Amino acid sequence: MGTASVLGLAKAKLFEVPTTAHFLLGSGCVNDCAFCAQARSSDSGPHQLSRVTWPEFAWEQIREPLAKAISQGTFKRVCVQAVECPEGTGSVLRFVRKVRALSSKVGISTCVTPYSVSRVTALLDAGASEVGLPVDAATKDTYARVKKGPLEKAWDVVLRAGRKYPGKVTTHLIVGLGENEQEMVESLVKARENGIRVGLFSFTPVRGAAMEHWPQPDVSHYRRIQLAAYYLKRGGGADGIEFLRGRISKIRIPPDMRDGVNQGEPFRTSGCPDCNRPYYNERPGQIMMNYPRVLSSDEARRALEETGLPV
Repeated sequence: MGTASVLGLAKAKLFEVPTTAHFLLGSGCVNDCAFCAQARSSDSGPHQLSRVTWPEFAWEQIREPLAKAISQGTFKRVCVQAVECPEGTGSVLRFVRKVRALSSKVGISTCVTPYSVSRVTALLDAGASEVGLPVDAATKDTYARVKKGPLEKAWDVVLRAGRKYPGKVTTHLIVGLGENEQEMVESLVKARENGIRVGLFSFTPVRGAAMEHWPQPDVSHYRRIQLAAYYLKRGGGADGIEFLRGRISKIRIPPDMRDGVNQGEPFRTSGCPDCNRPYYNERPGQIMMNYPRVLSSDEARRALEETGLPV
């Protein structure tokens, strides 16, 4: 809806303007992820993903305003998320080619299930800048329960694709599916050590999904994971994070990271460059799990306090 509003195709009050244009392609997902509104068994509406609505438009309606928004720098990236359905891959490939024809420079991210390296190759050949292969769950048990499959297979595709296309493969991790903080950090370390950029999400219950009554993670729990992810992303060693019964008890922030931490950088949206993903995990007026903009000094101070860590 935010993208459609920027393009002049819908009317909505935007508290934060998206810097990435987001598109969702396909319907009738063959997967059955317990947290997802698009899951095979979900009772959510067909135009729902996370807590975001996705109004439907034809390419002819989108093409000119999207080209203008890209040329003016309003959108610095285009993100294409694919529902896993029989026509899904073909639809994404065609859409990526159309967007690439509008601009040779704009970043184009795609998000597809980690099924094969060959699909990553096809998407990059079509013009994608990065391919997102969401792992989502941090542990084998959580993955089996929530994603209904083997975690090892998903990581195998992610890591093989990452080795073949360094710097062009990303993944998603969702905090709050049942893992503890140490297990999530282990996944973050694994991604970092293999050159895989991580987009960090806070679990958001969605009406109609199997996990609609599962609680959101406590904000302090999420803040600690955000701080650990920031620390690792900027070169911090895994031995600099200490745990007590599965919970982060200390992160040894080096002096060269201190300014960024004090300014609240760890608590901003993480993932592909130029993506602020407004209100994907929260509603306006509630606690911002991922801030879509620079934090105020009060917000940064409060977010640091919410970690409960001696930083």
